[in-house]
Amino acid sequence: MSSAMFLEQSDRRVLGGFVLSDAITHASVLTPLNVTSKQLKIKVNRSGVYAIFDAPTFSALTGQFLSATASWPVGQSEVTVQDPSLRYLPRRAQVQAPQTPAVGNPQVTFAGPQSIALYPSPSAGVELNWAAVRATVLGSAGNGLPWAVVRVLNSTNTAVATGVTDARGEALLAVPGLGVQVSAGAGGAVTETTIPVTVEAWFDPSVLSQPPGWIPDPDDTLGKLGTAALKTGQMTGALGAAQVLFAGITITF
Repeated sequence: MSSAMFLEQSDRRVLGGFVLSDAITHASVLTPLNVTSKQLKIKVNRSGVYAIFDAPTFSALTGQFLSATASWPVGQSEVTVQDPSLRYLPRRAQVQAPQTPAVGNPQVTFAGPQSIALYPSPSAGVELNWAAVRATVLGSAGNGLPWAVVRVLNSTNTAVATGVTDARGEALLAVPGLGVQVSAGAGGAVTETTIPVTVEAWFDPSVLSQPPGWIPDPDDTLGKLGTAALKTGQMTGALGAAQVLFAGITITF
């Protein structure tokens, strides 16, 4: 006598998703982190994708697909990420929900999870072959400037690393895989073990008026680089694999 087994079908819709990525390696961060939102209902899967199951005013979309002629509403909501191990700095981020559909398939599919970069804390470890930068960003009074954005620029003015200072004004940046470089000069050695870089810091003075425990969104600062709202400073140096460049930058305002 045979028996049949029936599995209950569960049909769910998601409004989008996001992944947390290491700002140095760009790999997905799979270790447990505290991800919270006052607006979104979020669950993480084993692949490190945080699926958005519900958002304000969009509950109806979780039980139906939009027709091909329907307009696709767009909303921005905030999430907060904190690392209990203190390997990464805390941050806020804006995510889109519902997420924009992929081109050519407006009914059911979005292009892929959104990416939120996590910046290492100064106490995070570095690999032996990484070119590391340990930056200290100070105000004119010698005080550490919290939550400043720090970038490392190469000779073509391209950012090769980005980091954020902690509450004390300290930041860790790194460039993996920086090997021997072909010399840019016409004479001398054909190859070089270091490259010339500029380390620049950008600071928003309004951060100093935030309450204790305030968590920043680095994208706010990155979106305002070069504007009058930010104060900046820089220094030059040389960066090489398995070496550490110590950068002290003072910003006057």
